Amino acid sequence: MTILISLLRNIETFEHIRVAVCAAREYERELSVEPADAGSVAAIVL
Repeated sequence: MTILISLLRNIETFEHIRVAVCAAREYERELSVEPADAGSVAAIVL
């Protein structure tokens, strides 16, 4: 029973790590996207 509880705790920890890595990759992806310049934004609005 102790081994099962230990495994479940490890699975939960790995899930937290996986979620954190996914969030970091998404944040990095957002940073790498260059913002549109003001001219193109104004053209889209008009």
